Amino acid sequence: MARLKLYLTLLKTTVEKTGLPVPAPGDVVYRWAYREEPPRRGRVYLFTGGLYQLAPYIRATVRLMERLESLGLVELGLRASKILPAGLARLVVRPPASEVRRAESIVARIYGLLKPTGVAYPYEADAYSGAILYENGLESSFERHINRVYRRLREAGVERIVTIDPHTTHIMRSVAPKYVDGYSLEVESYLEVLDRSDGVRLGSRLGEAVIHDPCYYARFEGVIGEPRRIAERAGLRLKEPPRSGRMTYCCGGPVEGLMPSLAKRIARARLQELEGVSRKIVVACPICMINLGDAAEGRGVEVLDMSEALEPVSGPG
Repeated sequence: MARLKLYLTLLKTTVEKTGLPVPAPGDVVYRWAYREEPPRRGRVYLFTGGLYQLAPYIRATVRLMERLESLGLVELGLRASKILPAGLARLVVRPPASEVRRAESIVARIYGLLKPTGVAYPYEADAYSGAILYENGLESSFERHINRVYRRLREAGVERIVTIDPHTTHIMRSVAPKYVDGYSLEVESYLEVLDRSDGVRLGSRLGEAVIHDPCYYARFEGVIGEPRRIAERAGLRLKEPPRSGRMTYCCGGPVEGLMPSLAKRIARARLQELEGVSRKIVVACPICMINLGDAAEGRGVEVLDMSEALEPVSGPG
């Protein structure tokens, strides 16, 4: 119980100080866009919510928690992190550069898939959605955070957004209206946009893979058929695991920060189901990518984000 209280206090304090759930650079959410240069103005805006970009830092934090847990020092570590300045905390939580590059490339790939639709990007108005605050029951902190995020978007002239992960989609479409007076954003996931955009031509290098449905897409937002139809259009055959769609099985998140050993056991159980169908696994969630990717290390199994399994195809149809 003491560890839970310390963890939640740390999460709350970090978000209130930096706007992010874990120690990470201040521009981590939008710096991918400096290379891609999406337009700043448009009718519809890409809103990443930062979860893909934060995934390497979340993973590094979880690995630190695992080390502390193995040494029996979790509570001591959480107490220390409460008083550690943000700059010093970022020196402790340092993910491999390759993981940071991959995370940013996934966001860039999703933008590349959406580019024919004319989507714009709000740069500094893009922000972490507060999903982990809400999912851990920190409602007061979440309410303050999501109201700040909403004000920034409306001040930037944003009225319609396209989200890129299930947690952010759920927060911005189904949760935020309950906490923000006059909430008026129209929200779609990028999978829904691609599914109805016949003019976006797609291909795939994979051939076939097994699909893992994220809980928040399948159980809360009803985004089940979309990735399958998109894959079929791209020539990618998606196989079904024993539990899929609304009956999907958890990847182990979002308890990995508090109970990394439990999260790992759940991830391994799910991985066994998936690898029994295919050695190539397609996910559509950064948390699933972290947990299943860790469980797959050394097993000859490839865990890919949906955007990594798709390619935009140019030229005449």
